[in-house]
Amino acid sequence: MGEPSAELLAVCSLDPETLHAWERLAEEALEPNPFFTPGAVLASARHLAGGEQDHLLVVRRGEALDLALPVRRARRYRRVPVPTVRAWGHDDGFLDTPLLRDHDPEGSWSAALDLLHDRGAWWWTFEQLGADGPVRASLEAAARRRGRRPLVLGSVPRPVVRRRAEPTYLDDRMSSSQRRRLGRFRRRLERELEAPVEVVDRAADDLMGALDRFLALEAGGWKGEAGTALLSDPRRAAHFRETVLDAGRRGRVQMWELGSRTTVAAALCAVVEGEGVFHLKTAYDERFASSSPGVQLEVAALEAFHDDPRLQWIDSCAGGRATTPSARLYPDRRSMERVLVPLGGTASRLAAAGLQQAMRRRHG
Repeated sequence: MGEPSAELLAVCSLDPETLHAWERLAEEALEPNPFFTPGAVLASARHLAGGEQDHLLVVRRGEALDLALPVRRARRYRRVPVPTVRAWGHDDGFLDTPLLRDHDPEGSWSAALDLLHDRGAWWWTFEQLGADGPVRASLEAAARRRGRRPLVLGSVPRPVVRRRAEPTYLDDRMSSSQRRRLGRFRRRLERELEAPVEVVDRAADDLMGALDRFLALEAGGWKGEAGTALLSDPRRAAHFRETVLDAGRRGRVQMWELGSRTTVAAALCAVVEGEGVFHLKTAYDERFASSSPGVQLEVAALEAFHDDPRLQWIDSCAGGRATTPSARLYPDRRSMERVLVPLGGTASRLAAAGLQQAMRRRHG
């Protein structure tokens, strides 16, 4: 296979061979990340990016890619004037895990670390990196071998679901009286809709229509009033559409709708990658808020997850303090860390340690 070779490539001018190798890596990655697939990153570059600042960090072995990560160069990080390379995320991207092949992951990290050091970066930062898993472990090993201990600047527990032998996910999250109440809510919603309540995945037969209904549903509620709905920003809406359609092209998207044949009371957009499913966005019709359609849909999504033996976990993509149904219902947690890897010498490490101490004092 040869020695790994790291490069920084302009996202907007990738050649077809690199794109094809990137797509293969996304399918075979050690840990999946739907936000860093080619379709998702190119949509981000078209609608949300900073142009020439945005690059794809790759590690090659021959014609194959062993690592791919969109990054952005910056002159400072959190007000500290230090040349930094940041894993490039955005408000609608909820994971910074690089796509990494399982062949010598430490070697791939080492090649990337050396390249960024040679390019003059002092720090390499990640805002949302899972604390567990082989990707994080191989970064730790590769960095320590070079005397560059990764520093954790903060962490947030993320609601997740891990497969169980039996569907007992809600046993500690919802009491028997709450379950009975949810049954009453479903019957109330049927009366309000004047029709039986259905839960259907529309991705296969009506993806475009489901996308339009989802965006309208979100914009019709409090997010629309607050100006934070996707449709409130044409760039975010276009990015979301392209990302979901690309996942649909690959047969990886789910568009769950709860309601009747004519009315959608709640909707959930999810992407399946590897053995997991990522819940990107949820929305509900506030006219039916008293019937908790969002909770009803999350419970139905849990049931669908358990019925599919290929799936091993759900990532809610929600923050630790989120008040979404998934945050209340999902029984498991995964720590998402803000990580800084010093790349330079003593000055780089001392500045990083100072920032870590300052952030610990600030956040207790």
